[in-house]
Amino acid sequence: AEPAITLADAPAPLSAAATAQPGAAALPQAAPASQPSPEAQPVSAPLADTAPPARQTPALLPDAPRIKAALAFQGGSGDIDPVSLAAFQSFMQPGDAPAEGDPLRDGISGILAAVPCSRLQAAFVPETATLELRGHLPEDGLRNPILAALQAQMGADITVSDQMRLLPRPQCGALAGIARVGLPQSTDQITNPLLVGADAHARVLDYSGGERLFFDLTAPDYPAYVYVDYFDAGGAVLHLSPNELAPLAQAAPKSALRVGAKEAGDAGLHITVGPPYGQEIAVAFAASHPLYDGPRPLSEPAAPYLGFLRAQVADARTQYADFKGEWVYFLITTHAP
Repeated sequence: AEPAITLADAPAPLSAAATAQPGAAALPQAAPASQPSPEAQPVSAPLADTAPPARQTPALLPDAPRIKAALAFQGGSGDIDPVSLAAFQSFMQPGDAPAEGDPLRDGISGILAAVPCSRLQAAFVPETATLELRGHLPEDGLRNPILAALQAQMGADITVSDQMRLLPRPQCGALAGIARVGLPQSTDQITNPLLVGADAHARVLDYSGGERLFFDLTAPDYPAYVYVDYFDAGGAVLHLSPNELAPLAQAAPKSALRVGAKEAGDAGLHITVGPPYGQEIAVAFAASHPLYDGPRPLSEPAAPYLGFLRAQVADARTQYADFKGEWVYFLITTHAP
């Protein structure tokens, strides 16, 4: 029988992390079979059905067609809030922004960047004249000030929709160490003028106590070696793949990958979810060439491991002219059955 690990008894309690840099291709991923499994989506996909119920600051939804009409016929803007009209135009006609930059987008970026230990992105939805705020905060007390500041930027006729999740310290702080590994995070922001801020988690996966922890990834669009880790609140990392039960292997472009074991006879690490429950983070690194040979200890201190990984990435870039890689992170919510 394969070795089994209970989440509560794991050498490294399951929590994991990552931060972001601009990047290239994506590692799409699907939700675990323990819940309805949506189709795998690219890393840059919106949080969609995994986001919490949206909180909307205005009492009524704005009339998006009315704003569009006012934008098309500037002379007849009527009672549209001029701040909202300018914000709508900034998102929908980004080419009209002054050469020195867009004050609205710069203002939103500044608000998001000022939140400590967070990963936030604002996405404008023109069909509903809504600014969706995605990502995660370290504490709930920061929520209202951020929403109020963004609402002031958007005016009275654009809704600010709260889809932020909580990711407390120290888990949120682990993201910075992963960002320094030297691989880019896939991003949509460079080519999508409706997005402002850093890309946050790709998806949210949900597990109840007693369930097996496993999930599926889709490899990038080039042959790659994929490493999947959890980083816990105590500063340790648990290597979900590769390990002694799941050896490293090259993944074909866009191939499906299973992390963890679903059934008793499946290959891979057997992990059962248990208390303490909460918000966890996992990260998947992909590289066109192996980053190291042989399995590492199943659990080890995270800081030295990330330093080692950073050195290996630097060596690979020197050794292989065609080296490329990327990473993605996602939130895992665990709760009592």
